Amino acid sequence: MRLSSFSYLLLIPGAVAWNHIKASELQERLQRGERTLVAYIHHQPQDKPSQLLEPIWTSLQSQPPVDETAIVSIECSLSLPDCLQADVASYPAIRLLLLPPSSQTTTPNATSNKPKQHRYRGPRTASSILAFLRRMTRQSSSGLPTPVTTENMTTFASTADDVVFLGRFGPSKGKEKATGLSGLLRKEYESAARRYRDRYTFGIMTVPTSGSTVTCQNNVEGVHLSLSAAEISRPGAVDEFVRRCAEEVIPALTRRNELSFYETGKSIVHFFPPTPDARAAYLAEMRPLAQKYAEYLHFVTTDPREFPGAAEMLGLSRSQGGLSVQNPNTGDVYPYRRREKISAASVEAFLGDIIQGNVHAWKPGEGHDEL
Repeated sequence: MRLSSFSYLLLIPGAVAWNHIKASELQERLQRGERTLVAYIHHQPQDKPSQLLEPIWTSLQSQPPVDETAIVSIECSLSLPDCLQADVASYPAIRLLLLPPSSQTTTPNATSNKPKQHRYRGPRTASSILAFLRRMTRQSSSGLPTPVTTENMTTFASTADDVVFLGRFGPSKGKEKATGLSGLLRKEYESAARRYRDRYTFGIMTVPTSGSTVTCQNNVEGVHLSLSAAEISRPGAVDEFVRRCAEEVIPALTRRNELSFYETGKSIVHFFPPTPDARAAYLAEMRPLAQKYAEYLHFVTTDPREFPGAAEMLGLSRSQGGLSVQNPNTGDVYPYRRREKISAASVEAFLGDIIQGNVHAWKPGEGHDEL
């Protein structure tokens, strides 16, 4: 006996909680011109990332929509061709979809009706996904920077996003853009705005002088940088500028970036936050200390759900988390076991004790505080 699609969903753990839609319903939404954020998931027992996204997605669906954006999900085990068409290579994948206005009046099966899609590459947290939606709805469909005036320039730089870039360019003559280094800076800046529009906010304004500059304001890390036209002759100058300004002092350890930390030879200060709020509090407390020791140490936050077993390997309890220092060169591990609550002062004292040899490296089998 063949199972109906609904009956099959009942056999997939957590699938009913997701409240998936069919690919045909997604197409109907796009035909009506609805901006739609889609989570493509594959709900199998071994697919932990999809399971972890479910409560976050449910939370997003319960909040007021951003610019009337619909938030839906599709189970790829039931709609594999549609997921492949969306270039889904791993799960879960998040895409913002919108049909171009010219395609919304044509027949649903027209080959030209492929929606324009934007990949979400950020952290899988509700706040980060909402920031992505606001960012994408604020900017033009062409990806060009948002026009800014002298009246709203300060507000734009400080409130538009966590990381805000602003290009200031001299007036053009007629329809012609500036030439030389100033013209090259504008061209490279607009190109960067299209490439990074899903991650950061870009603005542009005309200034009375002939000089051109690009500034960046990282409102989280407190970083302010500028790039002049004279510096644009260096290959990759704008991309490097974007990377430097957006760089996190205490990044989240991911499968994508973990190798880069181990390759430097620096010791790594891991913190396993039990909740997103605990991570935010830790970042606010530890950021100055991480900046102070950036030449010698990597400070990272490590999600125990993405790295199961990592806490135990670093001498901590999985249920309680905590902080541990790892030396990739020697393999030594130093779990934080001081009585003081984790703070910038207590962690700095702990690091000093390690350097002075007052703390012995933990060895597997010694247990942890919970035992």
